[in-house]
Amino acid sequence: MAGKTAAMQKVDEAGSRRRERMRLLLVEAATRLFARQGVDATTIDEIVDLAGVAKGTFYNYFTDRADIARAVASVIRHQLNAAVEEINRGIDDPAERVSRGARLFLALVVRDPVHARMLARIYNGGIEAAGGANQHLIGDLRQGIESERMRVPSLDAALHVVIGITTVAMRHLLDTAAGEEIARGEGYARDMTVALLQALGLKADEIERILKRPFSIDGVTLLGHGRFL
Repeated sequence: MAGKTAAMQKVDEAGSRRRERMRLLLVEAATRLFARQGVDATTIDEIVDLAGVAKGTFYNYFTDRADIARAVASVIRHQLNAAVEEINRGIDDPAERVSRGARLFLALVVRDPVHARMLARIYNGGIEAAGGANQHLIGDLRQGIESERMRVPSLDAALHVVIGITTVAMRHLLDTAAGEEIARGEGYARDMTVALLQALGLKADEIERILKRPFSIDGVTLLGHGRFL
């Protein structure tokens, strides 16, 4: 009986791996299409055609287009959260953590424009800002407000300021020729970070101290070294 149970477990594990690979295949296809033409302009038929699977397979994993859009956004955001945590290792100041995360997001335009465009489109499409994928950002903002490091009316206001400014800046860079200075947090990336920190209530001298600190994305893992998901 024990041997049979072990064999059954192996079958279940193999089945789980196959299901995960199929789900990932659909998410990858949706990501490419969403980045190219937007969520609303993408059909489920296009997703399954690009993934090379039957349409019925799609519904084994997702209920509709909005469902897979949320999955795409969650995958990208969770991978970016890991990168933000990496670049913020050893940084205790919540304002600096937020600013470094914002600059990392803008650097994504240079290092991985497909995922950057997807992320910008997802947020532009109204995916819930307070979702689980933003919990690290929310934690930094809450700490900043509670410590009076940030002077804003509410947590929601702070969250929307950060996401709004970063998304607009990302879309602008995607529509223009973003240079390597963006990956270094300089130029337009620096200007938008100043605007973001001002909106969070930091004073000019506080902002200057933050921006004088070293910032580099060298060695930071950005979405699997630029490979798709």
